[in-house]
Amino acid sequence: MNKGKLTYKLPEGWRLAAIGELIDYNTGIFKDGDWIESKNQDPKGEVRLIQLADIGDGKFLNRSNRFMSLEKAEELRCTYLRKGDLLIARMPEPLGRACIFPYEGESEFVTVVDVAIIRTGRCGVDSKFLMYFTNSPFIRGEIGKLQTGTTRKRISRRNLSKIQFPIPPLKEQLRIVSKIESLFSELDHAEEGLQNAKQQLEGYRQALLKSAFNGKLTEQWRNENDSEPIEKLQNGINEMRKKQFKDELAIWKITFDKWEQKGENGKKPIKPKEPNKAPLISNKELKELASIPKEWKWVKTSQIITVINNGYTPKSEFLSEGSGEIPFIKIYNLTFNGGLDFSINPTFIPKEIHQSELKRSICKPGDVLINIVGPPLGKVSIVSEMYSEWNINQAIVLFRPNEYISSKYISFFMQCSSTIQWLTNTSIGTAGQRNVKVSTCREIPIPLCSVKEQEKIVEMLESMLSIKENLEKTIDSSIQTSKVLRQVILKKAFEGKLVVQDSSDETASKLLKQIKVEKETYLKKQMDFQKNAPKKLKKMSKALSIQEVLKDSTEPMSAKEVWQKSIHKDNIEEFYAELKELGDKVKEVKIGLDSLLSLKQ
Repeated sequence: MNKGKLTYKLPEGWRLAAIGELIDYNTGIFKDGDWIESKNQDPKGEVRLIQLADIGDGKFLNRSNRFMSLEKAEELRCTYLRKGDLLIARMPEPLGRACIFPYEGESEFVTVVDVAIIRTGRCGVDSKFLMYFTNSPFIRGEIGKLQTGTTRKRISRRNLSKIQFPIPPLKEQLRIVSKIESLFSELDHAEEGLQNAKQQLEGYRQALLKSAFNGKLTEQWRNENDSEPIEKLQNGINEMRKKQFKDELAIWKITFDKWEQKGENGKKPIKPKEPNKAPLISNKELKELASIPKEWKWVKTSQIITVINNGYTPKSEFLSEGSGEIPFIKIYNLTFNGGLDFSINPTFIPKEIHQSELKRSICKPGDVLINIVGPPLGKVSIVSEMYSEWNINQAIVLFRPNEYISSKYISFFMQCSSTIQWLTNTSIGTAGQRNVKVSTCREIPIPLCSVKEQEKIVEMLESMLSIKENLEKTIDSSIQTSKVLRQVILKKAFEGKLVVQDSSDETASKLLKQIKVEKETYLKKQMDFQKNAPKKLKKMSKALSIQEVLKDSTEPMSAKEVWQKSIHKDNIEEFYAELKELGDKVKEVKIGLDSLLSLKQ
């Protein structure tokens, strides 16, 4: 099978055709966007630069915020977008996704070189039809076969032009588009309802957490059971800390004596500090906190939690991806529901570094982790038993529980919207990045109740939230089913099974013939114009390779300038290909987002 050539039985009246056959070149175009470097951009410019992030799978996402001046756009001879243009992303993810450009405006929008622009024109095929078929499983599969590159996958415009699309009669195209939009609209409505249901479930979760930590969830349990006095619980914690300090001091004394015996060689053992009395909640702070049962007490985390430390990120040479000795947790491994997801880019560090340089941030199963760099703040995870020891980076704080306060109790409290809001209010930085100090984490107000009531709260929360999680899974499954249905709809449309065919429709062959005639007429006019235009004497310039262009230059050149002066000025993919072949012969210096190229001496 030839690349780009589909093999299946076409419905009656349909025909296979490449993109070049579907465009009325008198009023349409098929070309790449423009090579616009960061130095060409201007935040105050009138022309918006549409980027890859704006191109969704069937939807224009409107995510970027880059501009350039109209003067610069004219100087670079940019192609302005029009409402209804089909934009195809020539880079992932996913590769080949397409959407219709939705905005009106003359000379107000341009796009980047890795986006292909298709304007089918007055006599061309329907652009929405072409968009839906471009996003269909069939064409997406053909695009995958024609992709190039290793680390950065892409499809060239030349390869896009090789793909054969099954084209129905024009009236059938319009019926197909109408039917797809009708069915997709129903799916959109259903998905919107499902997303609203997920938001309501999150509201239910926060209401449940609030009820748990203001004492209302276990009110009946307290009435039926005697609670241990809080003072007794706090005394137990204080005694535990004194014993812990005594044990640490004894270990330090042995280590210190050995260090002295060795002539004070090596790093001097640090003497443990006697635990200070943690600052109490002030009356002013109490007024701002929620009311809790008389059997409970507001305390600060440092009063009841054994260890509160943040991590440290070692040198990159000590970090290894995928496998290693000690798992190293980063922010993206934390979740918003108490679970730890170490399947996302798992990173490891050597055991030696773990036990020396990163000793203070050693984590153990049961430790509670929260992120202190955001937004968003509020990611909370309990360290799992997958490994006996872990380590964390500097953007995470660990809370080590003890026999008087459980991991799950701390974790659920840290997930409360009121706790997240408290951390946000006490954080520092800008809107783009908020940071919470470790000292602040030691000041977090937390309601303390008896160990038995903590256990009851955790038990009730786990039971009730498991129902919520099961409902969420059902909703997520339904949303995924909706996405699959979209592909089924496109598949049926592609096979000519989505709408009823009408034998009276003018065949696709006639449509394509008309487009061809229009194209030939347009080209003839262009040739006649050039033939009759006044002749200008022009010095012929030799078409140069990248290596020849760089050899002729006495200074480093921007990548765009090299491209425009090379033989590849009309084909960006061939430019990339030759640049790759040159390999180590070319020196590249990055200045911001721009690249300066020169030949190595």
